[in-house]
Amino acid sequence: MTDDYKQCAQCDEIAPGTSEFCRKCGHNEFHELSPGLASKLEAIETLANSESLRMEAGRLIIASVLSGGLYIFYWLYITWKQLAKETEEEHFPVWHALTWVVPVYQLFRLHRHTTVIQSLATGAGVPTTLNPSTMVALALASTGLGMASLLAVSPGVLMLLGLIGIAVTTTIIVWSQGALNAYWVTRHGDKLRSAPIGAAEGLIVLFGIVVWILTLAR
Repeated sequence: MTDDYKQCAQCDEIAPGTSEFCRKCGHNEFHELSPGLASKLEAIETLANSESLRMEAGRLIIASVLSGGLYIFYWLYITWKQLAKETEEEHFPVWHALTWVVPVYQLFRLHRHTTVIQSLATGAGVPTTLNPSTMVALALASTGLGMASLLAVSPGVLMLLGLIGIAVTTTIIVWSQGALNAYWVTRHGDKLRSAPIGAAEGLIVLFGIVVWILTLAR
């Protein structure tokens, strides 16, 4: 709170509201913070107290498409890491994300992931259409498309299957994150901010862009 601070009348040093003497010059007279400085302090305090958790649908769609569907690894990692605080359980986000490449087991982990999100949302009174079983069905479809692409001989068919697979994984991400965003709003209100773009997130998208360029250049 900016009311907890004041400025030295002699050197303009900021001091706690309870200070009797300026710690910089020793002067004992103070005045209120200037409007500009008060606004800056308030903005800093707001940012410090905020929770950077929200991930907008547009960002997720763009990142998922540009990464060629690889973005789901980052999404599983970052959201599982965020959810550890809510569940008060020990989470291993890196290993959790890597289970996406493990046949069958990936379905159980995705079911667990989306069940946690659904439970938190409904527990907070947030209406949601998120259904863990539906997410598992979509993951099965994604796996099936991946297997079918191994048998595809036509480049056109291979590209089509790849695009459908990206659409399926993007749907899993956006649908699940929508419920999680709604929970974050209920949980943190005005303190909620968009999650910053992480280094790993940027690298995955960059790698996907390179793959897209090489694929389309053939």
